[in-house]
Amino acid sequence: MQVVTLEIADDFIDKFKHVLDAFPPEKVFLKKDKIQNEIEKRLNAIDNGEEVLTPYTQGMDVMRSRLQKKYADS
Repeated sequence: MQVVTLEIADDFIDKFKHVLDAFPPEKVFLKKDKIQNEIEKRLNAIDNGEEVLTPYTQGMDVMRSRLQKKYADS
């Protein structure tokens, strides 16, 4: 199997996919970028509530508190 990389304009990608549909499905495969897949997976986890996020200011308050407790007597 050979790999070919194409750069296709965003406004043309849907039309280009119709061209690919003309090829036998067992002969041509579309692969997504691994990083793009990981980003989509994480975004879905956030949207589904599986991943809990901490607001920036809250996270900074926790870190500041830990540092103050650790180094308060220094």
